[in-house]
Amino acid sequence: MGFLGRTPQRYSKWYNLSMIKVNLLVANANDNFSSNQLDIFNQAVVAVEKFIADNFDLDYEVDVVVVSPSYLLKTIPEDGIGGRTYRSDLIVITVDTESELSEDFFYETLCHELSHSIRWNQVSEHTVTLLDDIVLEGLAIVLEEKAMNDSGRPNVQYFLKQMHAMDEQTANDILANLKNKLNDKEYDYEKTFISGDEDLPRWAGYKLGYWLIKESLANKCTEIASATLDSYKNLKNNLKTPS
Repeated sequence: MGFLGRTPQRYSKWYNLSMIKVNLLVANANDNFSSNQLDIFNQAVVAVEKFIADNFDLDYEVDVVVVSPSYLLKTIPEDGIGGRTYRSDLIVITVDTESELSEDFFYETLCHELSHSIRWNQVSEHTVTLLDDIVLEGLAIVLEEKAMNDSGRPNVQYFLKQMHAMDEQTANDILANLKNKLNDKEYDYEKTFISGDEDLPRWAGYKLGYWLIKESLANKCTEIASATLDSYKNLKNNLKTPS
């Protein structure tokens, strides 16, 4: 088999023309994914479309390509899944076929990546500095979190559990390390957002972004959907940086 796509017909009563339409494409030339896993992908996509339609007024299409892992397409080992948004209309989700596939994990990852897709489709600007990237990822994590809460899905990924474990002291420590680099246009992405080092914890950029956006939304009584569509200038002006 080659690429397997979902049929465009929607069966849900809530479906309307003003929404994101996800074109699901599964790279399955070697039958890496079972029929049960393909059903899980499809079910998650329908649920994701509903969540986005409930929170945004959008009308565009996005291709979501599901692949098995390779040297260049990695997963979070603890979760067996990973995602990356390449353009507003192209998301790639990597699923470890050796791990037990969870619809909740696929749903969660796709909601995170769609945050990036929505911004790039609707907001006419891109990230320039480290702080911009921190804000971008913070928005995606908070939308991911809302998606899980709204759908009553308690089975969240290890990644999101680590975000929930954030506290003010950790945020202060990360910010103290990064404060002189926040306006840098070039920085070590791998160290800042993924691996960390002796001074930065793993996923430091994600953790700080999550903390800052959560605090900002709470202080301004703003919903994540409207923040997702706001400019970086406004978002950064509203940040409550740790003391």
